[in-house]
Amino acid sequence: MSQYHFVLITIIVLAIYFASFLLVKFKKMSQIQHRLFWNLILLITFLGSCVLGLFLAFSIDQNLSVKLYLPLIWYHVEFGIVMSLVAIFHIFWHLSYYKNIFGNKKTGELK
Repeated sequence: MSQYHFVLITIIVLAIYFASFLLVKFKKMSQIQHRLFWNLILLITFLGSCVLGLFLAFSIDQNLSVKLYLPLIWYHVEFGIVMSLVAIFHIFWHLSYYKNIFGNKKTGELK
């Protein structure tokens, strides 16, 4: 557990995304099911990273045993890698939404 698996995780996440994209393209999965699946993955990885992060912060703050929290850092980062990759998909899906939030740059108004 001494090294992270960034490249491997990226390849796996991209392969699963590509497979799910093809399922949508060939109408074996609906667009709604596709987004629901990836939103669920985003939620699970967020909760994993969040809970572990809070536990780690508490452990460090309370000077608990290093043996207790060092292995959890590895899982926290692995969850974070998956969460970050899926968050990138999420951002691209909602790009028009974010453009509307930040409004028209010429007038400075929100849409």
